[in-house]
Amino acid sequence: MQNYLISAPTTYPESDPLISIIIPAHNESGRLNYAVKSVLKTFESTPWNLEIIIVDDGSTDHTYQEAFELSSRYPAVNVISSPDNRGKGYAIRTGFMHSRGDAVGFIDADLEYPVNALPIMADLVLTSKSSCVIASRVLDDRRRLERMSSQMAHKIASAMLRLPIKDTQAGMKMFPGDFARSALTGCQQDGWLYDIEALLRAVETKLTIIEVPVMQKSVRRRRANLWTMASCGPTLLAIAWNHWKSMFQRSSQEMRQMVRFGMVGILNSVVDLLTYWTLITLWNPHRNGYQAGFESLVAWIVASVVGYVLHSRYTFKKRLSHSGFYVVTGIGVAIQVLVAGFVTHWLGSSDALAGKFLGIMTASLVTYFGYRYVAKSTDNETKFTIRTVQRANIPTVVYQEP
Repeated sequence: MQNYLISAPTTYPESDPLISIIIPAHNESGRLNYAVKSVLKTFESTPWNLEIIIVDDGSTDHTYQEAFELSSRYPAVNVISSPDNRGKGYAIRTGFMHSRGDAVGFIDADLEYPVNALPIMADLVLTSKSSCVIASRVLDDRRRLERMSSQMAHKIASAMLRLPIKDTQAGMKMFPGDFARSALTGCQQDGWLYDIEALLRAVETKLTIIEVPVMQKSVRRRRANLWTMASCGPTLLAIAWNHWKSMFQRSSQEMRQMVRFGMVGILNSVVDLLTYWTLITLWNPHRNGYQAGFESLVAWIVASVVGYVLHSRYTFKKRLSHSGFYVVTGIGVAIQVLVAGFVTHWLGSSDALAGKFLGIMTASLVTYFGYRYVAKSTDNETKFTIRTVQRANIPTVVYQEP
């Protein structure tokens, strides 16, 4: 379905950080004007540039006209109009697609969540560069039935998907811009399950998820009734199935890779030991630890060349970084030389082979983790620091008039 970009984006200096805020809007006439002014006012005192993208999701009231007037009045406001109502997730995904910010977030047009939390969330994203930041409701003045049903739905979703997140559905989140445009525009969910799918992608991409405690104030009755929430059950089951299947496949691939790594390691050790045995037979080091160390070094160099070829073609099935591989190899060399030389010096040439074997066992532990790291860093996919879920060490953000 075609969308229409109503206003031209404002040009900002490339050196200044840009924050993009998406406001999904379906029949938000009468609320949109206040929401946009509040966001603009909140970011006035920050050092960043700001763009607001209103996505009119097939509204049947005056939302489009109100959004167009705001874009004419404020250069930072852009408007995208969809002729049909596709859902909140579709509107957010469309906004992400047209965003340009270093940090990209969204907030519901009714401002049930404190708009003054947005700069805090943007700062956390810009500072870490490997985190997404989500609002997490710790105070809530909604009706009891709405609050209980919302909490129950979240607990069911978290249990099915093993999401280590306290609040998946709060309508205010912030992501790194590149991640939002590359990963989150490919999500499939158009409705309120988009939040869950987006968070799953963040978890799978190893983003840190930072939860900012906020208060939600009740502005209007919830649009999604219990029947609407229950009707999402089959879709949630499908998401959970695909998620677990993907996790199982990755686990199986990891196990097969570990087996291949072990087989190559055994073969590599055999090459190393045979080469070393040949050298100490031809040139017996007796009690000369320096000579034994040098012969161990030569044997390791021969084995490392064989190891590089086999690990690249067989274990990881991709060309490993030469520099990374040989840095790890160099550490293994140092360990083996030291252990083989030390044992030979103290026990004599009769135990030189035992010293070499002990050196291999010690070095294998180091090189195992080292080669795995090199293989992962060689991957051209998006690389983010492997973190976990964190609770921002700040007081609960309550709504303040901007």
